[in-house]
Amino acid sequence: MSITFKKIRIKQMRSNSVDEKQIKKSSSTVHNVNTLLLLTIGFVGVLYLVQVNSLSTKGYTIKELEKKISETQKEQEVLQMRIVEAQSLGQLQQKIDTLGLIKSERVDYIKPAQIVAVR
Repeated sequence: MSITFKKIRIKQMRSNSVDEKQIKKSSSTVHNVNTLLLLTIGFVGVLYLVQVNSLSTKGYTIKELEKKISETQKEQEVLQMRIVEAQSLGQLQQKIDTLGLIKSERVDYIKPAQIVAVR
């Protein structure tokens, strides 16, 4: 009976060592999966921060450009008004008077004696 008991005990010890190896292997696999999952989450988090930063920077740039467009359009309107004002008849008459220009009484046109260019 003692030999049988020893054999059973040896079998139990062998099965316990196999179980311990499986537990260690299983624990190692779980550890690797957890590490991989943590790294993946970290990587995705960094990518998210980079994208958010990029979008906010582009949004700021767009707002600045829209502000410049608005200012340029206002400046263009002011310049158009100045052009219209400068081309008005009252302004032209005032310029004529300040420059001392006189109205011509008679206009003489010159007619060439010969044809200068032929097609």
